[in-house]
Order: sequence, then structure tokens, then C-alpha cells
Amino acid sequence: MNRNLRKLWLIVPDQLPAVIRRCPKCKEKTEFQNSGKFRVNANGKLLDIWLIYRCSHCDTSWNMTIIERANKENINKTEYEGFLSNSPRLAAGYGSDRELFIKNKAEIAEIKTGYHILETGTVEPVDETAYMEIQIKNPSGLKLRADALLAGELKVSRSQIKKWFDGGLVISGQEVLSPGAKVVDGMFIQIKKEEAIRQESLDV
Repeated sequence: MNRNLRKLWLIVPDQLPAVIRRCPKCKEKTEFQNSGKFRVNANGKLLDIWLIYRCSHCDTSWNMTIIERANKENINKTEYEGFLSNSPRLAAGYGSDRELFIKNKAEIAEIKTGYHILETGTVEPVDETAYMEIQIKNPSGLKLRADALLAGELKVSRSQIKKWFDGGLVISGQEVLSPGAKVVDGMFIQIKKEEAIRQESLDV
């Protein structure tokens, strides 16, 4: 892991959330699964983009609005190309975003699955007092403990992680995290160097 630049972790359920809605063909409420495909419609300079869901029983489609009546020039070029190519990363990211489900008035099926991390680098340098910095996105709202997440993703033993937490080395929002702290969307974690913590103590 390159520890000189901040990392971005997107927490993605192994099975993306399904939407519960009445299927016009089945004549009852069914689960609509994320197809991993987008529909892009251009009308002049204006764009509409949807993420396509399909009924698990009959394959009837339902489109969840991602972008509505937006000027193409205002959309990130890389992301736009991802919509056109049905980027799995975009489908996972938007398909895990609870705020987007709420905006679309979509009922989410309960998530009962594990998860995996999609990691990307950033251009933000790590503060010299820290070994690493991690920005965490948890748009699906999975209930995870920070210590378990770090131990699993960094391949560090739980006993070593406990030492980090007990030693005040794990920081979020300038506050020392407790081992049982919950992971929230947008969380920023620093793992500090021991010598930096000692110096901070001397400066107090």
C-alpha cells in the first residue's frame, strides 16, 4: 500500500441492495435487482441517466434516476464515460447510495450479506504525523466496527489493531476513536505515528 497518499475506500455489499416495488407484470411486490447497466438519454445538451433494475421473477425493468435534465458539460467526463460503458464501480456506488434510494422513493430490501472494499488512491498527501489516511464511503449504511474494518482490510491482527486504538493512534475528526466505533459514510481516519502522539502529549 502506498502510504504517502490518502486512500479512498468504498464499502460495497457483496450483494447490492434490491428494491422492493410492485411489478406491473407479476401484479405483486417483488425484488428488483441491480442489473449493473445504465441508460443514458441525451436531448440536446441535457442528459438523463438511470440505473436499470430488473424484477427477480419476470425480468421487467425499472429505472432509478441518477441524473435528471443535467447539462452534459457539468458532468465529470470520466464518470460520463463510465455510464456509457456500464462501469461496475459506478453501478456499485450508485446502487449502494441510500440517499439516492430515498430521492427515488424506493423501498430497499434488507441487506443480509458480507461486503468488500473498492480502493482507489487520491492526490491528497498524507500528513507527516500519520502512517496512513483513509477516507471511507459507506453509502449503503452497513453496520461495521472501525477496528474490524481496519483489521480485515489492512491484514493486521486484532491484537495489533487493539494496541493502535488503546494507544490513541487511530484518529477521526481530531478525536481518538474507541475500538467499538461505528463506521459512518464520509468518515476520515488517520493512523498516527507513535512518536507524533508522544510529541503531542509533551506539547500539552
